[in-house]
Amino acid sequence: MSVVITLEDIQAYAEVDYIIHHMNQRYIDKIPPKMLEFFGTYKDPNHEIHINPYVPLEKQGLKRYTLEIIALLHLKYWCEDEKRKQELYDIMLNNQHKLEEQMREKYSIEKLFDNASATVVTGEEDLEDFSKPRQVQRYERYTENNPDIQDYTDMVDEETSSDIHTSTDNLPLNENSEKIGFFKKIKNKFMSIFRK
Repeated sequence: MSVVITLEDIQAYAEVDYIIHHMNQRYIDKIPPKMLEFFGTYKDPNHEIHINPYVPLEKQGLKRYTLEIIALLHLKYWCEDEKRKQELYDIMLNNQHKLEEQMREKYSIEKLFDNASATVVTGEEDLEDFSKPRQVQRYERYTENNPDIQDYTDMVDEETSSDIHTSTDNLPLNENSEKIGFFKKIKNKFMSIFRK
């Protein structure tokens, strides 16, 4: 298994390395030497870092990943009060649960395929005023009410259909069956996968 280290990561490692090496020596001694070596080896040597020691780190415009690494180093190595360490751990755990819940809501299957209230920009008149969101109809409703759009997802050419569907010619037709569009089929397939 390989790990991909991005440009953002090596820039964050450079910021962490810079911060650590500008701290009191007693804090540097608490970090394992292999970890210090890791940050020194994989940091971006060309990344310029400007840190004011009189301003809190979260207000310095550092990478988010840098702040996360510093928070973990503080929790793991620098925090000596067990009660405070437990509070920090609970805050991190709570933030992780909130992030997971947001991701579940944002990427839920129902919202991905049933989003009937999405906004869309369709012309130059919409580019001028973004304060007016436009409603987008679902694909099925849009195609059945618009005579200019035809849904060919369930249609088969008559010449090829006689060759392909020879075994189904003798089957009785179900009058209650309705044509299902392409996107509806995909949605149903995804829903069946996640129901299992």
